[in-house]
Amino acid sequence: MSSTLHLLPPWIQSLPVVVILAACAAIVATAELQRAWLWWGVAVGFCVSFVLDQHRLQPWAYQSAIYAVVFATMNREMARRWLIPLAASVYLYSGLGKLDYQFAHTVGQDFLGAVELPGIGNLADRFEHNTLAMIALLLPLSEALIAMGLFIRRTRRIAGGCVMLLHLSLVVMLGPWNLDHSNGVLFWNILLIIQAWFLFVKPIAEPRESSPSPSPSLASLASSAAAVRSASKSVGKRFAAAVVILAIVMPATERWGYWDHWTSWALYSPHSSRAEVQIHRSAIDQLPADMSPFLVDDDSDGWHRLQMNLWSLDRLNVPIYPQARFQLAVASRVAHLYDLSGSVRVIVKGVADRRSGVRKEQRMMGRKEIDAALQDYWIVQSTTG
Repeated sequence: MSSTLHLLPPWIQSLPVVVILAACAAIVATAELQRAWLWWGVAVGFCVSFVLDQHRLQPWAYQSAIYAVVFATMNREMARRWLIPLAASVYLYSGLGKLDYQFAHTVGQDFLGAVELPGIGNLADRFEHNTLAMIALLLPLSEALIAMGLFIRRTRRIAGGCVMLLHLSLVVMLGPWNLDHSNGVLFWNILLIIQAWFLFVKPIAEPRESSPSPSPSLASLASSAAAVRSASKSVGKRFAAAVVILAIVMPATERWGYWDHWTSWALYSPHSSRAEVQIHRSAIDQLPADMSPFLVDDDSDGWHRLQMNLWSLDRLNVPIYPQARFQLAVASRVAHLYDLSGSVRVIVKGVADRRSGVRKEQRMMGRKEIDAALQDYWIVQSTTG
């Protein structure tokens, strides 16, 4: 589905993943003081992977890339001090992003429908739609309040315990016995339970007693070497700090389109922008046969909607990247690959209004209008060639 990947040989597509896995394996087998360059390998591997295919810019991968930069430049104590506000911001933005009409009336109610409370039963069976919408908003509100507790030292351990319970409840709701989400989602939630323990709940270890001072000659050599290392590491630490600050601040601009939804931790937040792609029945024969299962005739008007999310899940085992920019680029790529010209149209839907859920829409008819609309975005992947 990625136009860039389509043009590259398979071994180049897989190379960043191999680098990441090899570096992670080496980190496990290497002494702590020698791991910095390996963590840089992980960070660079993720970044190259994202450039090759934006589908790989999953929230967990984005978070892992940031963590790799921090681990490459900072010791454990300093890394923890920087990762605590970053991890807390994830829950804050995730909670605030779901405090809206769309979540309350869609995904939030799906979550409530997966819950069976002792003595009460299924909430979806006991309350009408609007009441359920109000109850659904308690979920993101609780998440945001827990996040605020993570920022405060005195309440951090209690809030950390709440975070662990939060992810445990998500595992229950999203598991194969309920909403049946992918194993990757469940695994990530389990890892976040472990992260919550180490970052927020586990007490900070007391510093060890210092070892005996070396002889004067050895001390001077050690101090010189330490000075060289310190000079090289200071730049890396500043870079890592800048990356973390950027990751904490920029999600505040997500609703205005300056930062992507997934990199703003808009998880299970249906307010995201999107593009609806439709292909006329006269051009369906020009498409490959394996795309046919994902074409749906909704209105019997001759236009078939391309279910891009299901197509992506089938091909790549991940949902379509939730950004109108990317989905519009996919539409352009399909139009160019299969010479659809005027037989394709796209409805770009903006971010849903927080109170009403209404979206602004922009309609494009034909390949030329789609390509022209792409020029309005700062960054798009190649769609021609």
